[in-house]
Amino acid sequence: MSFKSEMRELGNHLQTGVSYMIPVVTAGGLLMSIGTLVGGTNVAANSFWGQVKNLGLIGLQFIPIVIAAYIAFSIADRPGLAPGFIVGVVAQKMGTGFIGGIVVGLLVGYLTKWLKKVPVPQKLVTVKALLFIPLIVTAVIGLLYIYIIGTPLKAVVDGLTGWLQGMKGANSVLLAAILGAMMAFDMGGPVNKVAYTFGMGCYAQGVYAPSTAMLLAIAIPPFIMFVATLFDKSLYSKEEIENGRTAAIMGIFGITEGTIPFALADPLRVIPSIMVGTAVSCALNAAFGVTQKTALTTLMALPFASNIILYIVSIVVGVLVGAVMVNALKKFTHHNVDQDALK
Repeated sequence: MSFKSEMRELGNHLQTGVSYMIPVVTAGGLLMSIGTLVGGTNVAANSFWGQVKNLGLIGLQFIPIVIAAYIAFSIADRPGLAPGFIVGVVAQKMGTGFIGGIVVGLLVGYLTKWLKKVPVPQKLVTVKALLFIPLIVTAVIGLLYIYIIGTPLKAVVDGLTGWLQGMKGANSVLLAAILGAMMAFDMGGPVNKVAYTFGMGCYAQGVYAPSTAMLLAIAIPPFIMFVATLFDKSLYSKEEIENGRTAAIMGIFGITEGTIPFALADPLRVIPSIMVGTAVSCALNAAFGVTQKTALTTLMALPFASNIILYIVSIVVGVLVGAVMVNALKKFTHHNVDQDALK
């Protein structure tokens, strides 16, 4: 297997873990936000809304556990699940968070995969899968993590978390713009997935500025193309105008892929425009200092934004910038084409 294909396979394993983690993040983050929003910042732990908030916090504690188990599952199938869950709890208790979950998942997965290939007598095949592999992998990776890996990794995670939390001013705005542009670049493709995983990793560590930028970016591209079709229908076919309405609906529910038909038809004008517009939205929101502590996207996160008005302003400005840019590029091209035809 080539290095490129190995990296692609590794990326698929990581994405499997992230995909199983998302419902945990969404449920936990939303419950925590609702409890805080309704009950107040200092809500009593034993009150009704305090218990709602606590449920969310409990859910968020499962992030490293779930990602560890399902990365291991992706690599080694079912035999990787039990040790992934158990050592994932070790990673969670040692405070190594999302990154610790990834490390555990990879170590458990590849050791399990190797042990599955070790030949044993036919009579022991079932016992090997049910007893020997979970026992050996859990003991080896668990003790390795406790005595060697966990403590230095926690120091790295704490340092990274502190650095991200300490990002202010131009640095935070630049990071938000980069995440926004990456999310818009391939609309669900590999670059988008890297930005998404980074944002979710920050969210799991309680660093909400990068995750807010990443989640805000998800619906901006389809909104840009919807507004662009409204601004100048002469630049678009009837089918594209209909696609714009569909994209807007998909954007409301956090589906970036509604932009893909436009990008496929005119990539040189659409992709740079949605990247710029999305980067503007994310950068402006970061400059305003607005965050949201759920895993909800764009409009769905609106009630949970720390400043709803400025959050809306960021969306509107970025969408307008992107829509104006894509239409200007299309008009400029059409004008040049017409001039060439006259010659």
